[in-house]
Amino acid sequence: MNTKEVGHLIEKAIKEESRSLDLSNQQIEAIPALIGRAGGLVGLYLRGNVGLTVPDEIGDLPKLEWLDLSCIGLSEVPAFVARLKGLKFLDLSGNRLRTLPVEIMDIPTIDISHNPFDLLPPELVRQGTDAILEDFRERRRSGEKEQWVSKLVVVGQGGVGKTCLLRALRGEKFVELETTHGVEIGALELGHPDPNRHGVVMRLNTWDFAGQEINHATHQFFLTNRSLFLLAWNARQEWEQGKLYYWLDTIEALAPDSPILLVATQIDERDARLPIAEIRGKYPNVAGNWPVSNITGAGIDELRTAIANTASRLPLMGVKWASTSLAAANAIRELPEKHTSPQNLMELMATHGVPENLRCDLAQRMHDLGDILYFQHEEESSAKRHKADLDDIVILKPEWVTRDISKVLESEEVEHKKGIFSRKHMNALWPDLAYEPHIQDVFLRLMERFDLSYRTLESPDLSLVVERLPLDAPNYAPLWNAHTDAGRQEIAIRYQLSTIPAGIPTWFFAREHKYTTETHWRNGAVFAQNLTREMRIALSDAASASYALALAAAANTHLALVTADARNNSVKIVARGPMPANFFALMRDGMEYVLARFPGLEVKRFVPCPGHNGEPCDFEFDLVNLETAVQKGRDHVQCGRTYEDVSVMELLYGVHPQTTIDAKLDEILEVTKTTRDGVSRTEFKLDALTLKQREFTAQFISIQESIDRRCPNVFTLVRNKRPGFLGSLRDRVAGGELVLHLCCQQPGAWHPVLKGGVYTIHDPATWLKTMGPYMRGLISVLKFAAPLVGPIAGIMDDKAVKEFENQIKLMEKLVEDLPEIEEDADLETVEAIGKSASPVEAQGRRLRALRYLLGSRDKSDDWGGLDTCRTKEGHLLWLCEHHKALYRED
Repeated sequence: MNTKEVGHLIEKAIKEESRSLDLSNQQIEAIPALIGRAGGLVGLYLRGNVGLTVPDEIGDLPKLEWLDLSCIGLSEVPAFVARLKGLKFLDLSGNRLRTLPVEIMDIPTIDISHNPFDLLPPELVRQGTDAILEDFRERRRSGEKEQWVSKLVVVGQGGVGKTCLLRALRGEKFVELETTHGVEIGALELGHPDPNRHGVVMRLNTWDFAGQEINHATHQFFLTNRSLFLLAWNARQEWEQGKLYYWLDTIEALAPDSPILLVATQIDERDARLPIAEIRGKYPNVAGNWPVSNITGAGIDELRTAIANTASRLPLMGVKWASTSLAAANAIRELPEKHTSPQNLMELMATHGVPENLRCDLAQRMHDLGDILYFQHEEESSAKRHKADLDDIVILKPEWVTRDISKVLESEEVEHKKGIFSRKHMNALWPDLAYEPHIQDVFLRLMERFDLSYRTLESPDLSLVVERLPLDAPNYAPLWNAHTDAGRQEIAIRYQLSTIPAGIPTWFFAREHKYTTETHWRNGAVFAQNLTREMRIALSDAASASYALALAAAANTHLALVTADARNNSVKIVARGPMPANFFALMRDGMEYVLARFPGLEVKRFVPCPGHNGEPCDFEFDLVNLETAVQKGRDHVQCGRTYEDVSVMELLYGVHPQTTIDAKLDEILEVTKTTRDGVSRTEFKLDALTLKQREFTAQFISIQESIDRRCPNVFTLVRNKRPGFLGSLRDRVAGGELVLHLCCQQPGAWHPVLKGGVYTIHDPATWLKTMGPYMRGLISVLKFAAPLVGPIAGIMDDKAVKEFENQIKLMEKLVEDLPEIEEDADLETVEAIGKSASPVEAQGRRLRALRYLLGSRDKSDDWGGLDTCRTKEGHLLWLCEHHKALYRED
């Protein structure tokens, strides 16, 4: 639509005194200033006109209550918005906003989702729209102050002089120091290099990490993006001995946007020779190399200047905080204690004027900054209430934790005992905690929280420290080859990584320990599904009398072998058994969850060729190419080794979630025809259903994460049985009411909640029209659930199962009839949902529409007793109390 046509529409709106003008998605480049004369407008909708120029005259519309500026490419909020005193709803979603003006904070409802906000603290952005808006409203109330604070992280191999380097930068005399354990936290203050910022002192919180290799796994606690890194290496040795590429790869994986200064220490003994041009070509974040002497001070002034110049450009330098929040944060940082209670923390914030609804957000921000350790909202399924639950304590000195945990990782006794860490040994390593067993348990829980250890099956007082597993693999062949029948199937994937950071694959082993067969080493492990505790213990001792029985049990389940090849930077997962797709999906999702900890890690995924005519083949298909083949409608691809055609669906089944969802369940069950005698078909039907439901949930995890206030997303629909609810289906949908009934999302056992979770949809026509595409995918999974959920879950009788089936049939019929339903201009729903610009955003808006409906009917967010549980594989499930108990660890 050109500017002239837009002008005609505005003139018409002026003449007719229109209350609403919708110019969404019309490819408009500019709105004429004439818009300022349309004084009767209550709603103005400009969504989706990318690059749109919006005139200042919009601010002259006195009655405007609804303004949609979403998805038009805004990099800042137009100044005129602050003049719209009657505005009730402002949609700024889907733009390129980096920050917000405090002047617009009087608007009751503002949608700011899907904006980068890269000038705001990332720990604040991660908390979502509500936290961002509350922070800005507090800034408006209490005032705001610039905080010239950021993080300086010093890494490198052990013995290169990192701690002495920091002393030299602070102007302190050189002193021979002992080896650092864990991390030492201090500060470096530098004047701002910009003359216009004269008098501004930048404070760099310094994090000096131990360089011993075994400690590298603890770096995940605090190696955060937007920091400044000093990578130190010893000029007395060749630069290769400093493992610069290893460290650069690690920094790039954990903090890909952070600048890096290379520092060659001990130049008084040897010149620093380094191929800096080659390194900077491969790692563009490297600013250069600075040779220094910690002893004589040579080069220190030049390095200090370089640090100041680089630090002044860090995105968080000078970031604005609410005055009350900044005062409270500084007070917390000055507390002398090592730990405190959450109650004391909140009371301290209250004394500094932090509003009650911002205190948890401030605690989360300080946790993410590394100032404190406080796990106040643990989403992962935790053990039944422990004396040492992590949300009952606030660690005020994080370096205290890493130092003591490092003692465990460096312990020769733990290594000698192949990773076993006992309560007796705990007292020896942590003597200052001997009279505080509560804190000992907190440290142990922290090790488990960071996937450094897990408690063994034999005793809760014995833990396995995965970073201390033996390097040599045991003889796992008898267990791995337990499946010998012709019906055995195998699914595999190989991850090619740019580097293997510390923690891969050991963190994965700790996360998936519930499937352990006690057969593991530093670079590999064998897992099994549905083995008993006794069988797992028996498998740990090949000489035991019950070992053969354990092997027989393993032959009747599914196995997975996970191995890492450090030399080639690759990790491989193989699952085998009668129908291994579900167990493979669990292993794959768990590995993806671990890899996601490294945002800058380059990951390529390869699927092995299944072979040809019974002969094996060593060719691998790039998963990206297979996805492209699906998009282009290709049924087969060519093997690069034999040039034979291979089925794309065969390659992707179980590996790629979407192909699993799209597969017909009847086709999945064809696998059972080739299984050995005595295996229950119901078992495999349930396994197939579990996989299908799990993959459906996985598709919406990332979308759920983008919704500021999440809600359950599996439901059925029933008719409102009020008197007079008669007529055809079309009449019922268009003019009657439907009732939404939430479901528990336990994979393999989806079922309606037993009490509550019921919400009336007063205008189903509009709501169904919006939710129809989502419901089609939901129904494709739900329709297989009812025949199995009753006998399997054991919580629904025959009558309830029959009602469940009827609800699903009604949903199918409603979706079939959706094209017959006329457009509905219901303001409440339309404004809550808006129009979509992409498939992902469309699904997000559908879930937001669901959230809007449930939130308007259930102010307490009770959801029929459903509660969130994030599994070790990263699946976010909404579960009833009965099924959530299954995820509690012993």
